[in-house]
Amino acid sequence: VAGRAMAVKKKRKAASPEKEDEEREAEEDELERRALAEPKTAKWSIYDEAGLSACASAMEPSSFLETLVVSYPSALVAASTDDLEREVAIYNATLGAVEEARRRLVEEHGEEFERPDDFFCEMMKSDAHMARVKDELIFQQKKMEAFEKRKERQHQLKFKKAVEADKAAEKAAKKKEALKQTAEFRKQAAARGKTLGADKPTASTRKSRKRAAVDRKWGFGGRKKGKKRNDAKTINDLSDFHPTRGKAKRKAPPPSSPAKKKQKKARS
Repeated sequence: VAGRAMAVKKKRKAASPEKEDEEREAEEDELERRALAEPKTAKWSIYDEAGLSACASAMEPSSFLETLVVSYPSALVAASTDDLEREVAIYNATLGAVEEARRRLVEEHGEEFERPDDFFCEMMKSDAHMARVKDELIFQQKKMEAFEKRKERQHQLKFKKAVEADKAAEKAAKKKEALKQTAEFRKQAAARGKTLGADKPTASTRKSRKRAAVDRKWGFGGRKKGKKRNDAKTINDLSDFHPTRGKAKRKAPPPSSPAKKKQKKARS
């Protein structure tokens, strides 16, 4: 074991400061696994309660100034599965112990102290472990924010559906009431011998001359589909047919000149 410890010290000197914490944890874990793997001898299994009690009573208690040991007055209460709750409990216990030690130093022993500006306390956990804890806390926070947003969106969607249902029911009720009032008015009008809209003056159906001329030229509404389709009557109707309509008239040839007439006679 002594040889392994010397090798560990030499290795720590050669390692870089960034990897020192990780290597230390790995080496301690390896030593612990080897110690547990070694078979226990008979002397390790003996529990000498009387001897231990005698040694404890023979030991002189050290003063607080020599040890600066402060115990937390109560046990830590935190869920083993909740990292955030466990970290907060450890932080509160450490803060309470520091405040108690400071009070005892000042009030009981009269020792004033102050922390130097360049003082750096060695942490119980490595930077890599604290980075993992920080990442986990950030992940849990984002997870809770996403859960709250999804819950709020679902609540808004339910509220929107309820509002739309209320508006649709109100619209249907108004329509039903309007139809009911119209039916009652028709019944009352029929009982008085009148029809709905009978009191309104009717417009004149006589067409003006201009409107009649336009209707004769372009038509006057009605169905336009199928008007150009032929039937037996239109096929046999040749009243609009003209043999020369749409054909160009033949022009007379221009008169030939006296010189061309002489050339033609000479060729013949």
